[in-house]
Amino acid sequence: MLAIALTLVVAGAPPAARGFLAPHTPEVVQQVESRLTKWLAGGGDLAALTANAAELKAHPVAAGAENTALKEFTATRALIEFVGKVATVHLFDDGGNVCEVVLLAVGTSEAQQRYVVLAAPRTFTRSFDDVGKTLKDRKEMLVYLEKTKGQWDTGTMPKPPPPDCATTLKNALKTIFDAEKKYFAENQKYSGSLSKVGVDVQSLGVTSAKVSVQAQNFTITVGRDPAQMTMNDKGDVLVIVDCPAK
Repeated sequence: MLAIALTLVVAGAPPAARGFLAPHTPEVVQQVESRLTKWLAGGGDLAALTANAAELKAHPVAAGAENTALKEFTATRALIEFVGKVATVHLFDDGGNVCEVVLLAVGTSEAQQRYVVLAAPRTFTRSFDDVGKTLKDRKEMLVYLEKTKGQWDTGTMPKPPPPDCATTLKNALKTIFDAEKKYFAENQKYSGSLSKVGVDVQSLGVTSAKVSVQAQNFTITVGRDPAQMTMNDKGDVLVIVDCPAK
């Protein structure tokens, strides 16, 4: 009778919970970070936490180039993108490196949310601002976290620094150039009126902008005191006055 009872107890036991427990966003990052060194070497519990064949098939992840030389990673900031049950953790260090880990939520409720690994960590070099812009443009749920005194906390995503003088001038030239080419395609002529071609000068970040039209050619001149650049209808850029040294 005792043997039968033990058999019934064992047979009736619930299966072991899969994945790591992380009901809150900071805990997702903490759980990944605590395992990261071993995961980067392909060890630790990476194999045990990897999604099963059915989950991998249902949630395919695009492969990315992996920087196998990076085996240590000290994260200071993180972005997590949530798309359905998939959570992509982007960790950033202070050296311009990114570590990306793709997770799948397998918990039955938010209070008991657990995660398995859809794609092993991959590392690459890219700025925080570039990654952040790409993720924001995708319009998915995005959470920013920062590590302060060893603790991960959510916060407001910092705004990227304003573009420098030269970048601002080149962007303004390109915007006007594209507008003139579009106007020409529709009207078979260029226009010296920026408003007519649909350009709002105030939005360009420059202090001056004009277009000189001669027959089927034009020259754009933009300035940001005291710097000045020009671009012709072939897209050639000429620096008239350099931007001030920083």
